[in-house]
Amino acid sequence: MDGVERLGEAWGRVVELVGVVPLVLSGREAVPVSADDRLGAGDLAFAEDETYQVLAAALADAAGADGLAPDLHLLTGGWPALVGLAAAWLARLPPADRAGSLRQLARVDEELREHLVGALITVLHVEERELVRRLAHLPAVDAATADALDLTEDLGGLPPIVLPVIGRRGFYAVPEPLREMVQQRLPLDERERQALLDRFQGM
Repeated sequence: MDGVERLGEAWGRVVELVGVVPLVLSGREAVPVSADDRLGAGDLAFAEDETYQVLAAALADAAGADGLAPDLHLLTGGWPALVGLAAAWLARLPPADRAGSLRQLARVDEELREHLVGALITVLHVEERELVRRLAHLPAVDAATADALDLTEDLGGLPPIVLPVIGRRGFYAVPEPLREMVQQRLPLDERERQALLDRFQGM
């Protein structure tokens, strides 16, 4: 269960389950219950080999990933969210441009995650970018809803910027940690946003 600091009054119900059923709790604040094991942010980072595996899968190029993974790991600290964003971005670049583009990450001034979200959005196809732009203002959609809203006729994931919703088969959404960044990079004017929400809520 992620984001336990946002549970509010429901937190008491979770506490009742501690010691009764196995639980994995995570949050941005300390979890105020006894635990068998406590992991910090550093424990969740990828080892360099895991960074390589993510990159190799994204590039579909083991040899290419082998040359890029050490620098990617160093720049991201192995943080999974950053590794995933960078791997998706690099996969859309021409192979000859990847090493140089990756080295340039060391010189970015803004927060790395925000930069990578913007970089990934830039290399999306026009149709993909429009889907992400509008989906960022909706909670989640399935294929039928996406078609009815004229978002796309072929709904699928664009990891890690559009992902399947856990527990809701066939539904996709822009993950909450990226939603605001996407909205800032791909804004909808208020009239367009409200029209989209009205259509969605009327279904």
